[in-house]
Parts: sequence; C-alpha cells; structure tokens
Amino acid sequence: MTTMAIDMHRVMRLSLSAVLLASLTTGLEAQASTGGSTRVTAISGALLHGSAVVVDPQGISDTRLSAGPTFGIEVQQAMFSFGSIYAGVAGSFSTLEHGANLSVSAGPGSSGATVILGTAGLMMEADWFDNLRPTLRLGGGVKAYSFTMNGASSAVSFTGDVGVGFRGGSGILEVGGEIRFLPSTFDQGKIPLRGLVPQEQNQSDLLFSIGVTIRP
Repeated sequence: MTTMAIDMHRVMRLSLSAVLLASLTTGLEAQASTGGSTRVTAISGALLHGSAVVVDPQGISDTRLSAGPTFGIEVQQAMFSFGSIYAGVAGSFSTLEHGANLSVSAGPGSSGATVILGTAGLMMEADWFDNLRPTLRLGGGVKAYSFTMNGASSAVSFTGDVGVGFRGGSGILEVGGEIRFLPSTFDQGKIPLRGLVPQEQNQSDLLFSIGVTIRP
C-alpha cells in the first residue's frame, strides 16, 4: 500500500469519526433543551506509550511507539449534580521505532503510526474552589492502530479510560488540564516479526492534555 493511500485511509477514518461525533452532539444538544447542559471540548496534548509494542522472551523491547501529538473533541452532557456523561474521539500521530525483533521485510529505522481513541464514560467534578473544579474520569472504549510499515495491518483493542484533572473558568469558556491512563493490549501478530510467536502485549499509555470547553 502506498503512502498516499494510507494517508487517505487515515483521513477517511478521522472524517467518519467526526461525522459520528457531530451526530452525537446534535442528539445531546436536543436533550439539553429539555434540561441539563451540553459542553463541547477541543483537546490537544501528547500520548505517551509506556510499554513496548513487542517484547521477546529475552526481554528485548526496542520495538515501540514514540510519543505523538494528539488532537480530539469531546462532548459532555450534564446528567447528575456531580458530573456528566462524555463521549469523544482523538487521533495521535506517532512513529514506530523498528527494533531487532521485527522481520527484514519491515525495513530499518522507523515508520508512521496513527492511534485513534474512541472513549465514553462518566466525568465527575467537585465544586471545591471558586471557578476551579477538580475532575475524575471513569470510562472506556476502543483504541485503533494504523501503520505505514510494510507487512503491517490495522489493529483494534479495548481500552480503559481513567483520568484526573481540573477545569476552571466562568461564562461560556472553560480551560482544563488532565492526565489520562489508557490501558489496553496490542496484538503482535499485526506486525511482521522475526521468529517470534505473536502474543497480546499489554500497553500502558498516558495522555497529557489541555482542553478548551464551550458551554451554554
């Protein structure tokens, strides 16, 4: 598959995610008109991968994803006095460092990698300070991987979504910061290996983000 075709595939996936999220936003706004409020948050940050993509029996773990810039959007619908339900999508753009445990067909150096996050759950907040509220996120979703490396295919796995942060501001705009833990697994069989039996490799990803929220 050519680089252009892969880039087009990424654009199509992101566009589809945006359409789905826009549909969700419309539905939530309709609910908001009968009670509760809807917030829309634009997110930017970095996704850090604490675990290697491949670890062999000798403990070699030099095939790993580098930290990647991450951008997304999230919709929150107030449902309780202490919190909201949320749904969001984000894309992280990284590189896969080719280690000694990849086959020759993968080639040397590194290649492009995209991680798409789709999550939903409960966002709780405490009104402890004026215009500054601590937040706690509890949810889950899916994590989709796409690679430009020769012989690799896309992979999808379930992920948890646990985070702590803060939100502050008054009026229609809020600014917040958050650290999110996104545990999942990765199917090593989705990339070409050098004499290894594929297994599910645990992934421990951290998302550091800031967000700007628009609320009614």
